[in-house]
Amino acid sequence: MQTLNLEQLKAATQAGGVTGITLRGDGAAFVVSVQTQRGEAVMVTTRRQPRRFADLRKALQVLRGIGWHQCQVDAAQWRPEERALEKVARPDRSAALKAAHVAAQADADYDRWFHAKVQASIDGIKDGSNRLIPEEEWVVRRAALIARIKARQALTAQAKAAPQVS
Repeated sequence: MQTLNLEQLKAATQAGGVTGITLRGDGAAFVVSVQTQRGEAVMVTTRRQPRRFADLRKALQVLRGIGWHQCQVDAAQWRPEERALEKVARPDRSAALKAAHVAAQADADYDRWFHAKVQASIDGIKDGSNRLIPEEEWVVRRAALIARIKARQALTAQAKAAPQVS
């Protein structure tokens, strides 16, 4: 039996090589069976396994996305009660989702900390515990910082240009 990935199915559809599509029940999922001018083919994943759709709506969305607006449904071998048996544990996805949750929590914690710091600064200006720095003082501080940075860059450039003694 022939196999087609999504891109191949899309190209075959656009070229007029697909004559029909049937969503066939296979256990608790549906498989896309493609009728082509050369015979029957099955839609596969990138790992060359039959693409299984647990949700018929998702299969219809994919087919509509490649230009198919009609298909047949063969539910003779569809066994929705087998879904619990077919469900495969995905520890890799579980770990990835947990890591994403931890990262999101860290982002939220940082946002709360940052907003608290900003609010404390604003409150300090209002109550006088923080002072506003005048523009003239900023000009002096900025010039001193730029001078330190340029001096450090010059020292680094000299060190790189000096011959290395071993």
